[in-house]
Amino acid sequence: MSTPSAALVEPSGPSSSLTPPEPAPERFAVHAVSLPLRGLGLAARLTAYGCLLFFSAWLVLDILANQQSLQPRPLVLGLALGVPLPLALAALLRWLTRATVDVETTRLVLTLRGGARMEIPHDAVESVRPWKLPLPGPGLSLRMKSGRAFSHGLEVEDAAPLLEALGRHGPLGAAQSHPLVRYAQARHALWRRRWYHLLGKLVLFPMLPAGIMFQLHQRIAFGSVLGEYQMYGLGAWLLSFSRVYEQVFLNFMLCACFLRLLVEAVSLAAAWLTPSRARGVRRGAEWFGRLTYYLGLMALLAARLLGN
Repeated sequence: MSTPSAALVEPSGPSSSLTPPEPAPERFAVHAVSLPLRGLGLAARLTAYGCLLFFSAWLVLDILANQQSLQPRPLVLGLALGVPLPLALAALLRWLTRATVDVETTRLVLTLRGGARMEIPHDAVESVRPWKLPLPGPGLSLRMKSGRAFSHGLEVEDAAPLLEALGRHGPLGAAQSHPLVRYAQARHALWRRRWYHLLGKLVLFPMLPAGIMFQLHQRIAFGSVLGEYQMYGLGAWLLSFSRVYEQVFLNFMLCACFLRLLVEAVSLAAAWLTPSRARGVRRGAEWFGRLTYYLGLMALLAARLLGN
């Protein structure tokens, strides 16, 4: 009795008709901002930065002239009115404009925070251009072949990966070599902006010079570091330290703002003048800012104390 052989079933269609699946889209986190919202965010940041720059310049002039015309009360009042509210508004706008961009084979898909989707064919876009002013942050504009700009700009800290992905599907990634893209890329990679960096730099480090000045004040006024504590109690002693720390904290914060302005100005100029060296100049400028803040200000404080 013979065993029936298994029949081999051929596919019904030719193998040449099988098409490979499309590659998965590349996704990027961005902030999709309309022109009015970008204008509002720009105004908020310029208000806060202008206030910080004004008082920073005032402090630097006082240091150069070896005087103290900037008093704590107007300084605290000016900073309280001119900085927190504009920065809070800017942070709210960034939260509201969070979005994602999916770069697919034939189109760009922008998904807004509320779930709305905008599909833009690659061949409908003439060019992708960096913002001329990287505020409220670095970003890109889509110039359509119709001659008009797309309704939403794409604010993104480092646009190079997004432009690289666009370049794999056509000529839209040509802006990768633009000076502002290189500036933003180096800024994103080398500027330490984590919360713990800011905490250590602006809150904890000023305790060192504040402690030095406080103990000198205590020795001169009360005979020892714990003299006021022994005479008037812990509350009075801590209040005296808080007053010294408040002054030191504000002065160091303003110096940090002034140094940040110098770092950004030098880095932006280097990106325009020598784009290939933008990263190296940024690294050197960042180190200059750190050394000046952590060592230069302490040296300046020591010179003033010894001079007195």
